[in-house]
Amino acid sequence: MKIQQRIRVEFDYKIYFTHDLFNPENIILKEILKNKQSKVLIFLDSGVASSWPDIEYRINAWFDAHPLCARITSSAILLDGGEQCKNDFQSYKEIAYALRMCKLDRHSYVIIIGGGAVLDTVGFIASISQRGIRHIRIPTTVLSQNDSGVGVKNGINFFGVKNYFGTYTPPYAVINDFDFLKTLDIRDWLSGISEAFKVAIIKDRSFLEYLVSSAKDLAGQNIEVMETLIMRCVRLHTDHIITGNDPFENGSSRPLDFGHWSGHYLEIVTDFELRHGEAVAIGIVLDMTIARNRGLVTEDEYDLVYRGLRDCGFTLWHSALEKRNSGEYLCVYYGLEEFRQHLGGKLTLIMPDHLGHSCQINSISYKEIEQAVYEVKNHFYEIGKW
Repeated sequence: MKIQQRIRVEFDYKIYFTHDLFNPENIILKEILKNKQSKVLIFLDSGVASSWPDIEYRINAWFDAHPLCARITSSAILLDGGEQCKNDFQSYKEIAYALRMCKLDRHSYVIIIGGGAVLDTVGFIASISQRGIRHIRIPTTVLSQNDSGVGVKNGINFFGVKNYFGTYTPPYAVINDFDFLKTLDIRDWLSGISEAFKVAIIKDRSFLEYLVSSAKDLAGQNIEVMETLIMRCVRLHTDHIITGNDPFENGSSRPLDFGHWSGHYLEIVTDFELRHGEAVAIGIVLDMTIARNRGLVTEDEYDLVYRGLRDCGFTLWHSALEKRNSGEYLCVYYGLEEFRQHLGGKLTLIMPDHLGHSCQINSISYKEIEQAVYEVKNHFYEIGKW
């Protein structure tokens, strides 16, 4: 005897773009937090608190001005941002303890204000607490506003593996307040730009050409150009989630991870000295080199991408790429193996099929990687760092 069941679950969430979110005249949160009986607990990236010292006062003033909205249960919980947040077991305990002590339930809201690591960590703990507490993301970095903060994934690092524990739990809402970008240092500003290049290379050549033509403006931290980048990137990212027929990545293909297999390796092997976006920029160049060597992109297409990333301000080489084990094999090759295991045993990588389009490949030989690393290093030093 067999009983076949099929359960369909629909998720619906909005992504808002705004300025000055906590101005009492801004009513975006009022649209989201409609039930005054619901509780709200706020988690705040300590880096944001440092750059915006009056932010908690402004948050409280906003809620005071809107008494018919859900109510804050305690002062904001501060968390150290950056990848260490995703590596720290003590952080996980503090988040879970706060949720428990404030007696949040499935009708409550967790508001997370911060960069991608804080969004990932709090989002993960919220998603497994009470079988899922609604979380609202307020991303404060370019990387989180245009990529990680608008998707459906949450995760923490464990066993030295990036995102080993995680869930596919969409946010209740996402609010991109562009004002938070104004206080970013140049490294955090740049880190999200590589994700825009990633999605443009495999999905939208016209967007890629816009990025390349705007590279000097992006390097100069032009906020208007960045706003355009974020909105176009979010559209491509979310369109893929909606139309890709695999939002929770049950299959082996991960189109939005172009350039990431080596990027993840570089983050870990440098003990996160390289930030995610910096590592992905190098990963994109490595994959573009492999694609060029396979005839998937032309020399001109390769040069367009390389020039754009370089002009944005990325350093497109790191010595960790040529690190070898005791057997004299490139360690990055084992990063590919780790990525294969993460996909479920079958390697499926996305590569450009000329710019703006993509294809899948199921293998990369050690010889190809060795050759590509050699060429990336030589190209970097031949043209100079700038």
